[in-house]
Amino acid sequence: MSVKNLFRTSLLLIIWLAASASALDRIWDTRYTFGPEFLVRDRTSIGAGFYTNYQEDGYLPINAQLAINDFWEVGAKLLFDSEDNMESVQSYVDVGGKYRVLDYSTIGADFLIGIGNKRGAGLVFTYTSLHPVSRIFSTLYEARLGFFDRIVSDGGLAEFAFGATPQFKFTPALIAMIGIETSGSLGNIVDDFMVDIVPRVQIGILPYFHVMTELSIGIMQEKNNDRMRLGAYGILEF
Repeated sequence: MSVKNLFRTSLLLIIWLAASASALDRIWDTRYTFGPEFLVRDRTSIGAGFYTNYQEDGYLPINAQLAINDFWEVGAKLLFDSEDNMESVQSYVDVGGKYRVLDYSTIGADFLIGIGNKRGAGLVFTYTSLHPVSRIFSTLYEARLGFFDRIVSDGGLAEFAFGATPQFKFTPALIAMIGIETSGSLGNIVDDFMVDIVPRVQIGILPYFHVMTELSIGIMQEKNNDRMRLGAYGILEF
């Protein structure tokens, strides 16, 4: 099957699955970036976005990240979470970093804490591996392990997550991604296991500014994965 036909088939599958609803687990949002990505050398960027579910008002993330050198990247993200028809806004900050251990592998950590609220903290460790296949196609793999109240579901000991994101780089200004993301709680896996398919499209608007949109589609566990999620983000690079 050609890459073009594979991409067309994937899009049809996504449209069919969209009849389901979804909600990414909290461990997937505990990162200073807007989604899974590999460390980029010599990049400094700032960004902002918005995403929402059917059952909640919305989230406004604002981030900044800096590649210190070829091996280290650090970043931070402010997250504003509105509730009850905008009557309440909760704030969080995520601070994290990545270290390149091999040419195509990194390890990282993110620490999440509430600002002016008592909703607990979270700590997530991440291993990321990029597998280039051709000039236009690669796959990004992630394994994550999270701890503490803000990450781990009730009754769980720790939260785990595994993801694979095939990426089609048609041009430098057009990248399509299809994330396959799973998560669950050690100690409560029966009630807390989730699988999401997350198509993303990144479009370059200006040489140093691009926009990414995403749709999360849940395909398991209707009882705890019953929300549709849409998001859009703008990123300015220096």
